[in-house]
Amino acid sequence: MLSESLPLVRCKKCGMGVMLPLSDYGQEGAAILYKAWVCDSPTCGYNLRIDRGQVTYGDVPKSSAHDGATGRLVARSAG
Repeated sequence: MLSESLPLVRCKKCGMGVMLPLSDYGQEGAAILYKAWVCDSPTCGYNLRIDRGQVTYGDVPKSSAHDGATGRLVARSAG
């Protein structure tokens, strides 16, 4: 759950959306809070990600989990 004391900031790319924090779990199962931040504007898709200490940023990921037709991220089934 997002702490109410954590201020959300406007996206520096589009200036309209809000950057939303996303959390994940590491390989050992430990929670990693705020591993990624993504703009909530559907037309922007700007994101920041921390992966093994490296910060990457850019537009909507071009992975197989992304549906280019709708511009939405698609959940992958586990298994």
